[in-house]
Amino acid sequence: MLSGNLDKIVEHGQRADNIVKSMLEHSRGGSGERREVDLNALIDDALNLAYHGARAQDAAFNITLERDFGPVIAPIEVAPQEMTRVFLNLIGNGFYATNKRAHENGGGYRPTLTVATRDTEYGVEVRVHDNGTGIPADIRDKLFQPFFTTKPTGEGTGLGLSISYDIVTQQHGGTITVESEPGSFTEFTVRLPRH
Repeated sequence: MLSGNLDKIVEHGQRADNIVKSMLEHSRGGSGERREVDLNALIDDALNLAYHGARAQDAAFNITLERDFGPVIAPIEVAPQEMTRVFLNLIGNGFYATNKRAHENGGGYRPTLTVATRDTEYGVEVRVHDNGTGIPADIRDKLFQPFFTTKPTGEGTGLGLSISYDIVTQQHGGTITVESEPGSFTEFTVRLPRH
């Protein structure tokens, strides 16, 4: 029992260490410096950071996090600070949408956010799926435009997705797309090439 408890202490200590490192890396801003990273670990750190940030803002916040990470994803060269920024934004938006739906629906609704990673023929694919409020079709085309936001005044700048779009497409030569059904789900798909 004692050794089991020690293992848990070490595990949670490492998790706290990763969260602090992610926060420091995020606060330093983007250097744009590229290096090979374990994408699953980078996304896991972003998930933990976003979750604990949301809990710090709202102690009642609760969501089921599901990780569907591809097991054999080779390290990929990216600017880790910039990509962490992208994933924090996508995850944070998912948290916002599920929280909004939870307040609208009341009981019986189980907020869930799933992040899936896959190796592809050309690189890697990351899907961030939430079962929140969804995005109406007439808004979807405007999502990546600077200063466009559906959030109330003071809650969003409208820059998160446009900056994420630039990081993925211009800095990394990838793509970012969205599928959604109002009242059901939203799924962002980020594809990054290996070259």
